[in-house]
Amino acid sequence: MLSRSILRSSLRALPRTIARSRPRIPFSRFFQQPKPLNSLRFASGGPRPPRIIHYRYNPEEIERAKPLISEEQIRNGFRHPGTKLLFLALGSGGIIFYVSNLETVPVSGRRRFNCYSEESVEAEGQMLYKMIMQDNRQAILPEWDPRTRMVERVMRKLIPASGLENVNWEVHVIDSGEANAFVIPGGKVFVYTGILPIAKNDDGLASILGHEIAHNLAQHAAENMSRVVFLLPLRWAFLFLDYSGYTGGLGRFFGDILMDLGIMRPASRKQESEADYIGLMMMAKSCYNPEEAVKVWQRMNRYQKAAGNSIPQWLSTHPSDETRIVQMTKWLPSAEEARTESECGVTLGYSEEFQAAMGSRGIWRDVFG
Repeated sequence: MLSRSILRSSLRALPRTIARSRPRIPFSRFFQQPKPLNSLRFASGGPRPPRIIHYRYNPEEIERAKPLISEEQIRNGFRHPGTKLLFLALGSGGIIFYVSNLETVPVSGRRRFNCYSEESVEAEGQMLYKMIMQDNRQAILPEWDPRTRMVERVMRKLIPASGLENVNWEVHVIDSGEANAFVIPGGKVFVYTGILPIAKNDDGLASILGHEIAHNLAQHAAENMSRVVFLLPLRWAFLFLDYSGYTGGLGRFFGDILMDLGIMRPASRKQESEADYIGLMMMAKSCYNPEEAVKVWQRMNRYQKAAGNSIPQWLSTHPSDETRIVQMTKWLPSAEEARTESECGVTLGYSEEFQAAMGSRGIWRDVFG
């Protein structure tokens, strides 16, 4: 038997290349992420370009392709007893949902559908408010400006008559030639200085601001959002007809025109007339002269014609100025009665007697401005 020392010496004599023929791989490298294919370099020295596969479409095969749902399958689906039960359940649920969300608009007494709360509408208005403030940051007039003080003075008298004292009102007057004013849900009031010459005085401005506050009081923004809930299924029906090939791809186009001109714009004009009436009653209860509302829309009519902005009423979201003047004139007796019955009726009586004693309204303006 060979001794152990001789065996060790013979093993040491073996070439070291045999032991190093398979290099050891560190354990951690087994868990490294593989590199992407296009980052590996090959013999050419650069990355391998991605493989692009070109597909050739055969028009004849496309024409022979069958639709996912055939007309026969659609007809059979409508004839199925389960489909009738489904439509019956959906229709009954829609009627219950509609009736349970009917409410009466304040002042005007109109019945309408509204499924949105004031909180959800105010949340939507906050985004618009931030955008307007960001776009007009440099043009907003300071609180000490006479035009801002004029708007705040009129708002202080209108708010108690509106019944919205709990709203966090904010007044912002924007130095711009645009003749516009609006109130965002949540009590954010924006008045552009371009509308002040049309308002001309506090009474005229009260008619404009009363109209805008009336939109908030009547929750017209929530009503518009609720109307879309019922218009969406109608739009889906037109899309389904386009997909089925019954309308030649024009169903959605004509459907949108029908909903816009036949539903949305007439509803908007009704809301504007309603806001005119509520705003007129509001300014009358706030001791402002409702006759100035008619004069405001007369001046607005001349301004619109001079600017070339007049369009046919059926294409507009607002009633024409002529229609508004006629309606305001018809509502004046009710507005005068509301002003007489308000808390300022006694004060108005003394004021009229004093004006008669002074001789004319012209002397009144000369003395008190």
